[in-house]
Amino acid sequence: MDASDPVNGLIKMTSTLDFLDDENSLPETPDKIPHFPIIAKILSDKTLNNNAIKSTLLKAWGISPKTPANVIEQNTIVFLLEREIDCRGIERQSPWSFRGNLIVTRPWLPEEALDEVDLSKFQIWVQAYGLPVMYVNKKLAEKIGNAIGSFIEADLATESHR
Repeated sequence: MDASDPVNGLIKMTSTLDFLDDENSLPETPDKIPHFPIIAKILSDKTLNNNAIKSTLLKAWGISPKTPANVIEQNTIVFLLEREIDCRGIERQSPWSFRGNLIVTRPWLPEEALDEVDLSKFQIWVQAYGLPVMYVNKKLAEKIGNAIGSFIEADLATESHR
């Protein structure tokens, strides 16, 4: 028997499979997701120690050191968090860094394939010091934010500066 026979047999058996576009052909998804995956990508040309990255981030995030974490490529790790609130907290407190390298974090939504997760953008806080009081307002904050990227929100020092 030639080595390609099993492969050709498999191809022949699967060539008649047909996937329909209706929802009934898809497997049912569970109501509750057991984990909340978040992807962390360290932006560095250097190969970093994945175990050090894992332990440092889990400690910084205040998450159990027993949290499952899988390296999906060099300097990119998926953490399987138990609570959605932890995932949101990590995103809210971003950006993060590891040994001076920026870390892009993004929740991995259940309906996304891994290659659909956009790690090319990240949120940063910008602080503008020394502005005259008359310029401390949301309108100028939006102008500064949009000049850098896409404005998200302003955290003004006092209520009177709206």
